[in-house]
Amino acid sequence: MHTLAFVLLAAIAPQQGFEELRTMCARDAGRMWGVSLCGPTMIVDRQSRSVVANQPAPAVLPNEIGIANTAVDWGGKRWTMIVGPLPEDAFARRMLLVHESFHRVQEGLGFPVTGPPNAHLDSVDGRYWLQLEWRALAKALGGDRQAVRDALAFRARRRSLFRSAAIEERGLEMHEGLAEYTGAAFAEPDIRKRSQPLADKLREAEANPTFVRSFAYASGPAWGTLLEMNRPRWTRAVHASDDFSKLIGDAWHVEASADADARAARYGGVELLAAERARDVRTQVTLRAFRARFIDGAHLTIPLTHMSFEFDPNAAQPFESLGTVYPTLTARDDWGSLVVRHGGALIASDWMSIVVGATAGDDYTLTLNDGWKVVSGAREGDVTLAKK
Repeated sequence: MHTLAFVLLAAIAPQQGFEELRTMCARDAGRMWGVSLCGPTMIVDRQSRSVVANQPAPAVLPNEIGIANTAVDWGGKRWTMIVGPLPEDAFARRMLLVHESFHRVQEGLGFPVTGPPNAHLDSVDGRYWLQLEWRALAKALGGDRQAVRDALAFRARRRSLFRSAAIEERGLEMHEGLAEYTGAAFAEPDIRKRSQPLADKLREAEANPTFVRSFAYASGPAWGTLLEMNRPRWTRAVHASDDFSKLIGDAWHVEASADADARAARYGGVELLAAERARDVRTQVTLRAFRARFIDGAHLTIPLTHMSFEFDPNAAQPFESLGTVYPTLTARDDWGSLVVRHGGALIASDWMSIVVGATAGDDYTLTLNDGWKVVSGAREGDVTLAKK
């Protein structure tokens, strides 16, 4: 094991995390997914970039590799990367260790390695019916069969309102949702003990600023645990094309409740809808500010070709059909690195560019590699990057 110094203030040592991961993998013995989730794992300090690993590895992560909770190729191996310090809460820590370990193997299991943004989940209707689904799921985790039917009804109603919702939601649930469910199941194999923390997680998720990139972290563990109640080995038969709605209906032998609107009242629907309408008024102000900054105002457009980036999925804000605004992020590409601290950055919907204000100020730092320069854009005041 790599034993170089690791600058962290947490009481939880990386070696403890590695031991917990080994213990969970040994207990599972490959039963959940047919493979062991244990493998090359590193814990990285964001400030110093120092590395502690469960296998021989350099002391410091190269600058060209972004630091994030993810899976990454490094030195001819596929690594699980976890940003230190490790959480002090045991359940959260073990979930994190396994969640990221699943990402290391998921492509080999046939599951997507990324998921689409779900922009509809920033609309009034999208947010309203998603939160009702979460509230029903929280009750269903206690064994309430009617709540399972209600959760299916709220989910079906939402998807009936948005043409691409089912496909987009499934993409993120089969990516982050499966990873988070796996983390929860490894961290606490006893469903009865696991259900309450997952119900709490659903309730806490309502406080996230947006749901477009984060909803599956709450939905996935809940739906997966409900499946496990009736089909303990459901993971060995699931495919990327499957949907939790169909899987749950078959496993529980239930259909969605007939009247979603009437059932919504039992979950605080009236108050929730009023709150979402008020939020939407505030959101429109934000979107107008985005247009002034990233479209109408002078801006810098940065091309993307081999980007890696670090961001907070709970804060991502869809911007109409133009892309997603991230309040803060760090991006790396052939041209160098971009660190956004204030003001946000717009990543285009086709993932071909990042847009920030034309003048950095305190908002961001752009560091260019040799051979790149800032040049005038197509419109007066706009700039872009180009090779020298």
